[in-house]
Amino acid sequence: MKKMMYVMFLVVLFGVFEVGCKKNKVEDMKKSFQIGFTTAAVEGDPYYVLAKNFSELVNKKSEGKIKIEIKGGGQLGQEGEMFTGMQIGTHDMAIMTNAYVSAFVPAAGLFDLPFIFKDSEEAARILDSELGTEVLKEYEKFGVKGLAYGEGGFRHLVTLKTPVREPKDFKGLKIRCMETENYIATYSALGTNAVPMAWSETITGLQQGTIDGLDIPISVIYTNGFPDIAKNLNLTGHFYSPLVICISKNIFDGLNDNEKNILIKAAKEAGNICRAHNKNSEGKMLNEMEAQGMEIIRDVDKVAFQTALKDFYSNRAKNIGGDYVEKLMKKLK
Repeated sequence: MKKMMYVMFLVVLFGVFEVGCKKNKVEDMKKSFQIGFTTAAVEGDPYYVLAKNFSELVNKKSEGKIKIEIKGGGQLGQEGEMFTGMQIGTHDMAIMTNAYVSAFVPAAGLFDLPFIFKDSEEAARILDSELGTEVLKEYEKFGVKGLAYGEGGFRHLVTLKTPVREPKDFKGLKIRCMETENYIATYSALGTNAVPMAWSETITGLQQGTIDGLDIPISVIYTNGFPDIAKNLNLTGHFYSPLVICISKNIFDGLNDNEKNILIKAAKEAGNICRAHNKNSEGKMLNEMEAQGMEIIRDVDKVAFQTALKDFYSNRAKNIGGDYVEKLMKKLK
């Protein structure tokens, strides 16, 4: 009897040991994800800078157990397609332009209000504050986990022929615009014809004269060859463009705590690297584009634009939801 009980004990012990080993093997399995973005995967492009550093940091922090494969140039689809894919779990990760996110997550529109930040340092302070974290948590209601913010930079106006220095110069222009409420409403308030258009169609639209211009950050203008296409770069800085590293909530929830922490920490570090890159490179990029023949319009009357849009912020509050606009205004004072 004692011998039989001893044998049974060994069987149970072996079973527990085997289950533990299997569990450890599952937890130690290498995992691979793809991260997509729409701009070209070239050095200097902020989307690529953010994706590349995020991938490298995740690999380092996980000791090679988590691999992030970079898919730029729209290989995984346009931004709306990637966001929808993350919602249903068919896409792993994406670097999203905040303005596109706001089409799905109304609260994200808070950071698309025009002329809201005076400089990148102020924007970073707000985005990294409790308010920025609150907005990221809103993503989870829509099936996506926002890990951290990076930076596309301030969006300036590129025009084919017409220089823009004050609000009246905007009137009547056909400006390519991301299909988000804040952007379209801003251009409407300035008397501009907003033309919603996918990024993949934009350069052709300029070349064919379908649009008169578009708003994009300096680094994207530089890395995508716009000095060969358009005459003017007007430093309006009318929108600030956060980039957001996102992952499907279904996928994120399936990770263990250590893996979740690795992704979040790597995303935050990559975001800071991206911001520093933009700060260190924009001056050089402007000088090079000017040398290539692009006219840089620096004397933009931003006070005149803010005056023209003085009622805009309170009017947009209901679309953004909650008391987010009120909280932001308090932090900006």
